Amino acid sequence: MKVPQIINALKCVLMALFLVSTQSLGQAELSPIERLGQFLYFDKTLSEPDGQACASCHEPRSGFADPDRYLPVSEGVKSGLFGERNSPISAYAMYAPALHHDTAEDVWVGGQFWDGRAKGNTLGDPLADQALGPFLNPVEMANPDKSTVIRDVKKAKYVALFEQVWGQGSLDDIDKAYDRVALSIAAFERTGLFAQFSSKYDAYLEACLSSGGDKNDCAKGKGKISAYVGRAYFSRLEWRGFNLFIGENNNNGLLEEGEGAMCAACHVVEWTQATDNVAVPSWAPNGRVPPLFTDFTYDNLGVPKSTHIILASNSIDRGLGAVVNAEHENGKFKVMTVRNIELSAPYTHNGFFNTLDELVHFYNTRDVAGSVDGSADWPKPEVPETLNRDCLLYTSDAA
Repeated sequence: MKVPQIINALKCVLMALFLVSTQSLGQAELSPIERLGQFLYFDKTLSEPDGQACASCHEPRSGFADPDRYLPVSEGVKSGLFGERNSPISAYAMYAPALHHDTAEDVWVGGQFWDGRAKGNTLGDPLADQALGPFLNPVEMANPDKSTVIRDVKKAKYVALFEQVWGQGSLDDIDKAYDRVALSIAAFERTGLFAQFSSKYDAYLEACLSSGGDKNDCAKGKGKISAYVGRAYFSRLEWRGFNLFIGENNNNGLLEEGEGAMCAACHVVEWTQATDNVAVPSWAPNGRVPPLFTDFTYDNLGVPKSTHIILASNSIDRGLGAVVNAEHENGKFKVMTVRNIELSAPYTHNGFFNTLDELVHFYNTRDVAGSVDGSADWPKPEVPETLNRDCLLYTSDAA
């Protein structure tokens, strides 16, 4: 199979299998704290000046990603000021655990943001810890202090709901009130609106289970039942892409018969046990969460430093290394879910890749000379010292 065919098949599966539909926010029944979080999430008066909300960079119709697909990073409420990283999607973020070190595997897992700095040890929830940040970030919502945010909440139409949820006088203590804003937003981000499991893959998975398929076989497209149901839901190219996505290989630079692209080594296709504070689709067996296509770890795949005018003068981004204060973790960023990936361009922490074609081509040819436009090499990694050389990178276009 030629590399262009591999790229096309993988791109198709990323577009078709994991693209999630966006249902109306009004369709969900929300608890009082979730409704409060919804108001806060969409409130554009909580920036300084007014004009930017959480939803500005995590818009539902864009898969809870930034709707501007033409910039590598998001522009803040103040014109001409930009963040330093691409806005990750907030969909399916609820499943990330608190940042911790897995000693058995010697890897860091969990947390929010590309570098995991919202660890979950401030408010007991990584989602809430994440929500603390953008309000006070000078290149995002640009509030000078917490009191400015709470001042605007006190003037909002939902102030009575805030006190219904948190009690009379709950806005009087600025620090506590600010924490309650973050906790409310996190409660909203833990609703089913942020985890719809409504992609073509999920429709296939539900049908496979209903047809008597084993849950693990269905998830990975294995066995006769999976193949039969898969043909009803996917095109031939999509199903080929899914099998490439799942399949392993010996990493010798050739895609041989029966081998795959090893995408699922990090974008894992495993059921996980649901906890009390996450959404679970009604069709999932025994309270299990369908595959999230991430293991929430961190990796350095050799993404080049951005040359975009907005980011070109920035210093080297250390990623996880700066958070855990470890040089051997420099240049590593979170393995993001591929759910909603068609809606969330551009890609990688610095938005280096504008399309799925470019991204998959890079994953396949990073170390292959002349892979860019048929003659040029890929630029060197931003942090070459910690580069992962175990992931699949082809040295030939034939197999």
